[in-house]
Amino acid sequence: MNVIELLKERIEDELYKKNKPRTVIFWYDEQGEYTVSDIEEVLAEQPIHIRQLTRNNFFTLKLEIELKKKKDSFLLYANFAKPAIEDNFLLDMEIYGTEFKADTNALLAEQLQVSDAILRPLIKEYKGFFKSTERKNKLKKVVPPNASERDIEYAMLAVLTGAPIANMEEITRHLLLRGLQEETNEVYKAISKRFSSNRMWDLISEYFGLHSNDLTLQYLMENVLYAHFQRNAQFEEQSLQRKYVTTRGNVCALFIDDWLHTKEAEVEVLETYMKDIEQNLSIVDMLVDRPIEQFADISTFPVIDHLLINKLTTELLHQTSNFDAWKDILHKRVKMHWAKRNERTQRLLSVLLDAVNLTKNKLFLKQYDSREPLYVQYTSELYLIDQAYRRFMAGYMQLENKEMIETLAEQLTNWYENKYLLKIAQETNYLLENAEVGKLPKQDKFYKEVVQPILDKESTRVFVIISDAVRYEVGEELVSRLNLRSNGVASISPLVANMPTYTQLGMASLLPHKVLAITENGTVLADDQPTNGLVNRTKILQAAHPEAIAYRLTDLLDWSRATADENLKGKRLVYLYHDVIDAAGDSAKSERDTYIAAERAIKELSMAVDRLSKWQAKRIFITADHGFLYQYPKIENDIKVVNVKGDIIDSNRRFAVGHNLLIEDGAINVPDGFSTLEGIEKVIAKGVNRFIGGGGLQFVHGGATPQEVIVPLIDYRRTSQAAPVEISVAMPKRVITGFRIQVPIYQEQSISHEYMARTIRAAFYLNGERISNEVEWTFNMVGENHERTEQLIFNLVENYYPTGQNCELRMVTVEDEKVTPYRETEFTIHMYNALY
Repeated sequence: MNVIELLKERIEDELYKKNKPRTVIFWYDEQGEYTVSDIEEVLAEQPIHIRQLTRNNFFTLKLEIELKKKKDSFLLYANFAKPAIEDNFLLDMEIYGTEFKADTNALLAEQLQVSDAILRPLIKEYKGFFKSTERKNKLKKVVPPNASERDIEYAMLAVLTGAPIANMEEITRHLLLRGLQEETNEVYKAISKRFSSNRMWDLISEYFGLHSNDLTLQYLMENVLYAHFQRNAQFEEQSLQRKYVTTRGNVCALFIDDWLHTKEAEVEVLETYMKDIEQNLSIVDMLVDRPIEQFADISTFPVIDHLLINKLTTELLHQTSNFDAWKDILHKRVKMHWAKRNERTQRLLSVLLDAVNLTKNKLFLKQYDSREPLYVQYTSELYLIDQAYRRFMAGYMQLENKEMIETLAEQLTNWYENKYLLKIAQETNYLLENAEVGKLPKQDKFYKEVVQPILDKESTRVFVIISDAVRYEVGEELVSRLNLRSNGVASISPLVANMPTYTQLGMASLLPHKVLAITENGTVLADDQPTNGLVNRTKILQAAHPEAIAYRLTDLLDWSRATADENLKGKRLVYLYHDVIDAAGDSAKSERDTYIAAERAIKELSMAVDRLSKWQAKRIFITADHGFLYQYPKIENDIKVVNVKGDIIDSNRRFAVGHNLLIEDGAINVPDGFSTLEGIEKVIAKGVNRFIGGGGLQFVHGGATPQEVIVPLIDYRRTSQAAPVEISVAMPKRVITGFRIQVPIYQEQSISHEYMARTIRAAFYLNGERISNEVEWTFNMVGENHERTEQLIFNLVENYYPTGQNCELRMVTVEDEKVTPYRETEFTIHMYNALY
């Protein structure tokens, strides 16, 4: 029952139960929680006049009550304490009237469901807080039932700070969000005025384990950030250890972790503090001379990423890096807070990861075995050099702050151009001079040996995507991405392209045919039929199989499902043509974007597979007409050779076909086993040479280097939905003996077409409350049983845990934005030597 209801009850009791003709009720409200207008509104239906009693209107009220309206009832409301007898000028009226005493304290205790004995001393101590009806109403929403004195104090601080719950972490965050200077922090001033700043510091110190007699908001922020920093530091800075003392470092660190997962505006405030305190603590000076492994796992301050970038760049320049260790570091850091918040930093880290891969892959060139055919060695290992360099340069060219790794880019490019490509050129020349084509599958046999058997033996619809200039290493990266899908599996094998490696011949080679020839105007013929354009290619396909059709891939991607059903109705074989890389590279204006175009091609081909899979396509092949050779620096004159002379039918910077061809030292005739184009002479530039003439120089194809000749044959098969791998705690005794615990997690299956990666988020819980940091990890390991265990580290909040108490390690599966419970594992706490 509230005060107004009690007042109504008193009025009714006076007038009806006691059967009085009139009543005069005095109400002294020392806290002044109401106004006369408020009371008039709620008592509008009561037969009583409401008057404000002040310290100087006694005589006026006496005249009205005893002379003018002597038969009417009155309620006299005073927003001050009852005066002493000698000062009470209406004492005679009070004798025949009555006083209404509202025990608001008892009433509030009842409403809050707390002990009256606990609440009354707090009301007396913190009068400023309880004077406001609004604050008391807010208090009702946050104070827990049967609250202790501390619970009520927490609730009062929640009201004053605007925290949604009476939780010290929420209270502290909302306090710090308003600024770190007490004189300008409005919440701090409100606490000082209506609560007690000293008591607030007592409660904060207790929660965060602080031991300082000179607490300020600035010191508090520095302390919790330093604890977050120190949690993953593999060293101790003695001066800071003495300054920022806490017995609950994990609580402090967890406070920062949780703040980083709040709404955007609040995270931005914390980031500002982090940057400022980074300067105050001289983090750069502290870390610059330390070994990387001592601070590689720290995510607190943004400068750490820049220190790591500088250190790695220096190591790569001096070739002193531990590549595997750096790969682990970079994989972790691209997922950390500052990299995710700063695209420039994330790009730099990703580019450096490719630089590490490239530097590590240099070893493949040192291991080159001259007894093995070049093309075979390329498809087993050497292609990884081109892939890492392409990825590195694509990222580097898109950096806004290239200057940070410009010297490294120059060094890696110099090695790629003058060591790697030079060796590839020498080996290519040897291969041509000795006509050693090798035993890899030929592009010319694609239709006969790959497509035809499926059409003959199965009823499956076959899609063939031919993407212009997708070389082998680009296809291999595409396969890696396709195998992340849950309902399909992709495999890759090499094809040796027909030479010269240019579009007309490559596209013709992938069509059904027996003989390839060329007209005097440069049109390649398949069994005397022109192969240029969709119409001609469709005719050739339908001659081999009447239920065949050809489209541009970009057209198909624009189709609705209904349009696709109509256009594909009755078709068993669908050729789809795609041109992204060649379109960029073949123009002198855009050839510098070749590597960026390769990334775009991978994305578009992935999208195409997604679309076709949704349309229930079960067999999809992806291949190319030819690859490409790309050199980033200016092409020097020593690799420009004299043009081929004679009756030339078609040519570019790397090849010429025609009759009566005359060549210089920098070129060579294509050996017979390297080409099936009949009735024509074929010449290609040796190594990485270019013929003098028009057109671009950086992006070329037509020659015999493995980058131009080896194209991917990707076989994508739609399968049943792959299941996420299962994981489990690999600890025979699940006992916690300290606040820092390392938990081995075993991945029960290797990644395959049947099992896909699982991303989990894990933390320890006790009685439903989280007591540790959260760890997010993706389990995507491939290998034997002993190779599939990951160590996850958890930090428990520093509390007193009774020996033998049980807690749970809870895991949830994270899939995009969806989170689903996965597994709970029980642990027993035995902290015999704990401080609490």
